[in-house]
Amino acid sequence: MKQSLEKNTLIIALITGSVIWGGTSVYAEEPEQVFTLDPMVVTAQRMETRDLDTPAAVEVLNHEQLIATGGNNLQEALKFGTGLMFQSQGTKGTSQGTMNSKIIIRGVEKGTLVLVDGVPLNQSGRYNLEDISTEMVEKVEIIRGGGAVLYGSEATGGVINIITRGKRPNKIKTSFGNYEQQSHAISLQASKLGVSYAYDKIGNIDNISDPNGGRPVGNYYTITRGEHNNFNIRYDFNEKLYFSHTYNENNAHYVYRYKPQNGAINKDVIHTIKNHMSQLHYDDKSIKAVLYYNDKKQNAFTKARNSKSKPTEYLETMKSFSNAGYHDKSLGFDVQKNWILNKNTAVLGISFQNDKCDYKEDSLTLANNKYTFASRDYERSMYSIYGQYSHYLNQASNIIFSVRETWTGSTKAEDLNGVNYSKFTPEIEYINKINDDTSVYAKAGQSFMMPTFTQMFGSGNIVGNADLKPQHGNHFEIGFKKNTDNHAWRLAVFNYKIKDSIESKWIDNNNVRYTNEDIKNTGIELNCVIDMGEGLQGNWGISYSNPQKYSTTTEYGATTNGRWRDYYGKLQLNGGLSYNKEKWNSALNINYVGKRTRDVDSEESMKPYLFTNLNVAYKPDKNSKIFLNVDNLLNRRDITTASTSTFYTLGRNFMLGYEYSF
Repeated sequence: MKQSLEKNTLIIALITGSVIWGGTSVYAEEPEQVFTLDPMVVTAQRMETRDLDTPAAVEVLNHEQLIATGGNNLQEALKFGTGLMFQSQGTKGTSQGTMNSKIIIRGVEKGTLVLVDGVPLNQSGRYNLEDISTEMVEKVEIIRGGGAVLYGSEATGGVINIITRGKRPNKIKTSFGNYEQQSHAISLQASKLGVSYAYDKIGNIDNISDPNGGRPVGNYYTITRGEHNNFNIRYDFNEKLYFSHTYNENNAHYVYRYKPQNGAINKDVIHTIKNHMSQLHYDDKSIKAVLYYNDKKQNAFTKARNSKSKPTEYLETMKSFSNAGYHDKSLGFDVQKNWILNKNTAVLGISFQNDKCDYKEDSLTLANNKYTFASRDYERSMYSIYGQYSHYLNQASNIIFSVRETWTGSTKAEDLNGVNYSKFTPEIEYINKINDDTSVYAKAGQSFMMPTFTQMFGSGNIVGNADLKPQHGNHFEIGFKKNTDNHAWRLAVFNYKIKDSIESKWIDNNNVRYTNEDIKNTGIELNCVIDMGEGLQGNWGISYSNPQKYSTTTEYGATTNGRWRDYYGKLQLNGGLSYNKEKWNSALNINYVGKRTRDVDSEESMKPYLFTNLNVAYKPDKNSKIFLNVDNLLNRRDITTASTSTFYTLGRNFMLGYEYSF
């Protein structure tokens, strides 16, 4: 009890001290800009506009804000955003193979489109934000609400656009913490060439999940190692043309165990992801173009053992070895032309993306020395034409029309021809500037998401469903934005209904099949950014919604009478407080999600989660910085998933580090 009291006292001292320290500094620096009350936004309209002039719910997080969350990767850094829900099958956002971590926007699980400098990161329905180091990011723009009209498939919940750093500072950074954590980074800029590298690692963590929620019951997980490598290079040919290449490598060693029981199969699995992203960008303000190639190899190597339990011992014998993996390749381009027509503006663009996926699986059973092998190659091309026209009605208001036509071709799985789709999605937006500091907007539009290869054709334990339809959503939103001298208020009320949402169902304990079900949500979001002066800034947000799913099949695939049921969380409270002046920088971030419901037929309730993080930095001189990051201040064992499986957050953990600029 005494030890616990001492820990909590230390935490309180860090929180309060981080705000009041700094009065004894011997030199002064210009404070870093942590909050901008009315930032410029490029994602929402595909043209640069002020947030106040943008008819969408937008959140912009700059580099300093992302670092202040303590997250080494974007999966961790974005978990404090308004209207965003965090989901992970491993600590610190670590993915478990194809069971990847997610940031869910407005309750749409399969509806987050992630872009890197405007290029889609999503492949086979996965985007692995935990592989993107915060060190390489200039800012992140989050657009809540359907964004498929301007950006295509998968943006049914919203868009996260990661804008990487151009010219980067020359610095090195290193830190260590408990749970065998370590993180290191370096960035260099030489004339037109910029290079960044980041590495982070976490050690052995036992019992990261609950056996009662395992599948089958009794299954629980341990992580023996998780690590990420992130390398980025950018070369600016001139002010209009640049090339960038990013390489990410993610290794995670999971141990699957059961409570001792006869006949249980225990596993050691090493999940590896290697991802190359190459982009060539051209931008002269009038024409924007990008040519890109994304190559991702995802592999799982498994050693399975039969286990036998006896009253006094627990024995294991090797059963089999297996190897399964996906190799995704995406080649594409996007070209848009912008016009300024007196007081009107227009955008017209075309995009193309060819997706290929090679799936391979082999296994060796030792008992009979039996070897099996399976493989399948998938391919699909996706074409789009999109446009937007902003019409000046009067000095105070604009009306904006946007459309996209998307169609697929050459969809196949080796000799099996798949279904090709064609979708037309319109959107209309209206914004009225009440005065220079206040605006209101309304929007109505549609979204869509194409089924992935594995959902249509199957692979591994996924049984294909050739009858799957694309998701199709109708979205409505009204909003209010107001800036004062030191406050930026943002209010949004939204409603959507997504027909034929693509949902997974267990057929039995080992196999999954995807089906179409409807989902809907109505909610309200209010957030405020505050500049309190003297280096002190704050932000808070509150959102309440009612995400529901219309189930016509049970969790195990049987047909049932359709009914609407709750899933995910309804209430979110989030906020932050930062101090940034002279020698001291600090930030406290909090995110609470309550009224949570498991994504199962029985609608089981879940305890709320409360994420907390404190980051404190001290600059003894202009080139050096010492920092301490404390995550999960209250040492909570929060659940990071919403299905039957129960995965937990890491306990209270810290990182102590040093940064040197030169």
